[in-house]
Amino acid sequence: MRDTAKVNHEMVVRFQKWLTAQNYQPSTVKKYCNLSDAFCDYLKDKPLRKVVPMDVSDFITSNLPVSWTDALVNDRLACLRSFFDFLYCGGAIDSVPPRFLHPRKIMKKLPRIFTQDQVHRLLTKTRKLRDRALLELLYGTGCRLVEVRNLRVEDVDFKGRKIFVKGKRKERVVYFGSPAANALRRYIGDRRTGFLFRVEYRQQKGHVNATATTWVAHYSIYMEGKRIKKYKHLGMLRKMTKADAKVRLRQHLKGMDLTRPIPDRPICQHTAWKILTAAAVRSGLRFLPARMLRHSFATHLWENGADLRVIQELLGHSSLTSTQIYVRISNNTVADTYKRLHPRGA
Repeated sequence: MRDTAKVNHEMVVRFQKWLTAQNYQPSTVKKYCNLSDAFCDYLKDKPLRKVVPMDVSDFITSNLPVSWTDALVNDRLACLRSFFDFLYCGGAIDSVPPRFLHPRKIMKKLPRIFTQDQVHRLLTKTRKLRDRALLELLYGTGCRLVEVRNLRVEDVDFKGRKIFVKGKRKERVVYFGSPAANALRRYIGDRRTGFLFRVEYRQQKGHVNATATTWVAHYSIYMEGKRIKKYKHLGMLRKMTKADAKVRLRQHLKGMDLTRPIPDRPICQHTAWKILTAAAVRSGLRFLPARMLRHSFATHLWENGADLRVIQELLGHSSLTSTQIYVRISNNTVADTYKRLHPRGA
């Protein structure tokens, strides 16, 4: 008979399959399952059906980092609630212990946003075609970064200026204006398929190394998608300098196609982060979270008279409650109304 600990971990594997089937984001699946695995390790040989609320609270508080926040506690509680909800719906347990614990109350901070002038400066200072297209699309559509990274050229309707986006477990349509359209057309060129923002490689130039007696060139050619490493003897160390060896290498490579085939893969999270960070530095900022452009998109729509439900649809929010925060952010509208309507506001 299998031991209890192995059965507990098997439930986590089933939980992972269920989350994947429910179309949760891979990062969410990983986070939920890692925490559930850690909780099963904490239980040791105790069956999941015998877990009590005290076990859950002891686990959450026993491995907190030195600097922790209420949001971290609530996040872990939410993960375990989801795991035990799954077990309860499957008939593996008779109650949901994490539901007996109340989450900590958190004072929500208003997200930071750009003014419209700041967005204009941010975009105009971005020269590289790929970077400009990414920033224009993030601000022009209000999409999440992960949504933009997963977009394909086939998803973009340039004629109708709309994009079919696969968001958090649902699809929606977003729209973009002529600045984003022009930036995208300049970036993708004649491409009609593949990921919209795909990986890029630097042009290969080869390099020169010195052995005990000779200069040797190293470079690669690509045939049928396969990389083939090449070596070339350039001359003796005593008869030429490294600069001469580099000149001979350039002459040898003249006419060769050293272009590395670009696979159909989207840019990674780190590359997107570097693009945003570089844009922030050019504008005098320390960093630029992609969600800041998303918040600015929604706030500027609200300030210019957009209906809240339209903003909800464009952002892909399931609940209007999530969208209502932009009513609070829009202090410009509040200030203008106060100055215009209050007897002593001017």
